[in-house]
Amino acid sequence: MMILSRFWYAVLALALGAAAFLLFLGAQLYNRAGQRAMEEALANDSSAVEWFLKDDARRRSSALIPIVLNADLRASLAKASGDAKVARDVREKTRAVLKKAGEDLTEELKFDALWAVDAGGRVVAGEVKAGFEGSSEDWDLGGYPLVGDALHGWIRDDAWIWKGRIYRVVARPVDQEQNGEPVGAVIGAKIVDDAFARAISRRTGAAVGFFAESARVASGAPEGFDASNLDTITQDLKQLDDDKDYLEKGRSRARTIGAHLGVVYARLPGEAWDLGGGYAVGRLAVAVDSPLDFLNKAEAGDKEKVPTAPLIGGVIALIALGLAFTFFEHTRPIGTFRAEAARFADGKIDMLAPSSFRGAYKKIAADLNDGIEKVVVKGGGSRRAADLEQVLGPIPQKPQMSAFSLPGAGGAAPEPPRASPRGNVPEPRPSQRERLPVEAPKPEAHKPPPPPRRPAAIEELEPDAIEPMPPSREAAPEPVVATGTPSPVAVDDGPHGPDDELSDWRRVFEEFVALKNQCGESTASLTFDKFKGTLQRNKDALVARHGCSRVKFTVYVKDGKAALKASPVK
Repeated sequence: MMILSRFWYAVLALALGAAAFLLFLGAQLYNRAGQRAMEEALANDSSAVEWFLKDDARRRSSALIPIVLNADLRASLAKASGDAKVARDVREKTRAVLKKAGEDLTEELKFDALWAVDAGGRVVAGEVKAGFEGSSEDWDLGGYPLVGDALHGWIRDDAWIWKGRIYRVVARPVDQEQNGEPVGAVIGAKIVDDAFARAISRRTGAAVGFFAESARVASGAPEGFDASNLDTITQDLKQLDDDKDYLEKGRSRARTIGAHLGVVYARLPGEAWDLGGGYAVGRLAVAVDSPLDFLNKAEAGDKEKVPTAPLIGGVIALIALGLAFTFFEHTRPIGTFRAEAARFADGKIDMLAPSSFRGAYKKIAADLNDGIEKVVVKGGGSRRAADLEQVLGPIPQKPQMSAFSLPGAGGAAPEPPRASPRGNVPEPRPSQRERLPVEAPKPEAHKPPPPPRRPAAIEELEPDAIEPMPPSREAAPEPVVATGTPSPVAVDDGPHGPDDELSDWRRVFEEFVALKNQCGESTASLTFDKFKGTLQRNKDALVARHGCSRVKFTVYVKDGKAALKASPVK
């Protein structure tokens, strides 16, 4: 039935399905854990960038202290605040102070623009490195809240947006007298460009991008992160109009753009807030696209920790076990069936032996035998009898026969007729008149055949000496005559009682001994008791197999030796 092989296939299929399920499940769990870790990291990155901007503003405002304490600058701003028109020498002196102060700043704290304004917010002088709208002279900055607060004595920072660019601006008041009214202020501005964004990324480890007027204006990313990924934030900016957290709190929740890019948006404080200026921090979620992607994500150290050798050994052991199951339940049975079929095709056997097969092959062999018999019967032919062992399988060890003796009278009741395997009505037993006469072998002309005689010693009867004939409804089919040998003797089992059957078996024994003598065989070890045991075993086997009522044994010559044939009789 190949139970083990089929069970093994089912086990392997279930194991493969379970492994695939666990891999896909593991991939989902891994991606979800990566998403959660990314969201937490983005929140930290956004806070870190906010902290950097505040710290940068504090440091830049501190860098203005030496400038606002310069005596020449204080005097120039005080004089300019009282004049309707600023004198040129005042402007030149103020510009010189700003230029020298800007050069003295460290590279990290240098401004892209420095302005000195009088008490009314009018620009007295400026040291500008970048292009700004308007002239550096007679340019009024008093309208900006940052400048107004500075002229009232406050230290302020803000973010301005000019022509689509973002500027970080700080302002500090200039006092001529202690605790007096400010005579002016100094304003420093730093352009938020890619260099500024990279400086933030180095300090915080975050990938940051600044945007204004729905466009990215600067970006910076740590090593290993492609800053071009931040270009996609412009496609998501329109969605911020529906983000409640961004509108009310100034910071959105983590959003996923594309496959694995996570982004958190935050607004810049001050005027830039109203103009849509802000920044976004991004991270790529640690995720796998498929279970096989684990191999690409894993590092060399991860692979070294896997118990590769035991896994390979287990796989090899399971493969060997599966091959063994297949060999014992498929390869070997089909090889046996192929060998028997080859013998059958070569004519070495007349029919397949179902008892030598297992599982479905046993049924196939029986069906083939039945089919061949039916084809032969339909064609009007008859088949030569096959050996009994070929049909019923191995018979117990070579039947032993002891010196025969006359059987005692038995009082057993006659055996009831057996039902035919083709119907429920028992087959009638042939009457004495229907039996065919036994044809004795013809004696030679010059020498009469020797009379039958009893054996004096014991002789073994070969296991294949008795050949079964196909079941027949006739009382006595014609005996088979071998060419060049004495004619066989067909013996019916006589009346239906056990005593009559024993008498017939004794007669068969005598004819068998006579035929062996005729063939020149030794009968020294042949006895009736063991001969009778052999007949009884063969009869029981044929009755059990064919459901016949009795068995008729026929003496004949096979290959120059005396032999017996067993014919089931319905």
